[in-house]
Amino acid sequence: MTERRSHAKAAGTPCERAGARCLRRAAFGLVVLACVWAAAALPGRAADPYGPLAPSLSLPDLDGRTRTLHEFLGARPVFLEFMSPDCPHCGDIAPILARLHAAYGNRVHFVTVAFETRGAARVRAFAQAHRHSWLYLLGDQNTIRAYGLEGVPTFFLLGGDGAIRGRQVGSASYEELARALEAALGSPR
Repeated sequence: MTERRSHAKAAGTPCERAGARCLRRAAFGLVVLACVWAAAALPGRAADPYGPLAPSLSLPDLDGRTRTLHEFLGARPVFLEFMSPDCPHCGDIAPILARLHAAYGNRVHFVTVAFETRGAARVRAFAQAHRHSWLYLLGDQNTIRAYGLEGVPTFFLLGGDGAIRGRQVGSASYEELARALEAALGSPR
């Protein structure tokens, strides 16, 4: 169950649910802002001041080729999505991610880890239906444990050095995710 669903059950009226969404979005924005300020205060540090390094990944892509997170680290940040084709929120945010990729795909690596027990064909169909042209990997239970996933969609923003710069559980707007990417790129809007 995603974080959004658990909040929706806890809040009774549509106004209360909308208020909870606004609070979550504001909190995410504050975390991003704090990360930008921390980066300005700690220039030249080799280790990322925002958090630990992302756990390593070694997972099959949709063609069965084993891929690692390490091959995407370097000069560009990594936008790492965890999702399932059966998740309604993942379907809702898929067009937002396509827009983000169109705007930032030349400066940020996009990688999606999909959890699907019925095979790569369903994941490939999801990616094609939403015009996602970036890499999709097939996740497993070890991935869930390593990243402490509690639900999908979950997004991690990683620096080029693999340090975790941000985490978002549940859906987010284009604007929120774009601000996080701009901050990771060093050019906040």
